[in-house]
Amino acid sequence: MRRPLLAMVATLLAALALAAPAASLTVVEVAREVRCPTCNTPLDVSDSPAAQRMKVFINDRIAEGDDKQQIIDALVEEFGRGVLATPPKEGFDLVAWIVPIVLVLAGLAAIPLVTRVWARRGRDEPAPEIAPEDAARLDEELRRRGD
Repeated sequence: MRRPLLAMVATLLAALALAAPAASLTVVEVAREVRCPTCNTPLDVSDSPAAQRMKVFINDRIAEGDDKQQIIDALVEEFGRGVLATPPKEGFDLVAWIVPIVLVLAGLAAIPLVTRVWARRGRDEPAPEIAPEDAARLDEELRRRGD
């Protein structure tokens, strides 16, 4: 008798745990992931009429029980991939994630090479020639300071 009751309670708790993330989803959480199509700012800070309509749409979809990804997918279907706040990490859009990382790593790798070239450049150049009268004046100044 206890086992069926425990199984039923466990099933009920699991169902509540699965439903909790969908119920706790807010418009702001979804709005952070997309951009306003008219002003190209994050939707959570935009106040344009299009942004207001999108926020109402998001709120309606949350009330219907859609999860975050379903809502974002619907917005992408309506407005295109440009509505995403960050490019997807797949296909050609992966370039937007990889190129900055490669450039930073290349820059870091170039630092030791560039500093070696700069350090050598100073050593390879001969000292400038000093005119004999300037050398005599310099020696005289050094003698006076040494006394």
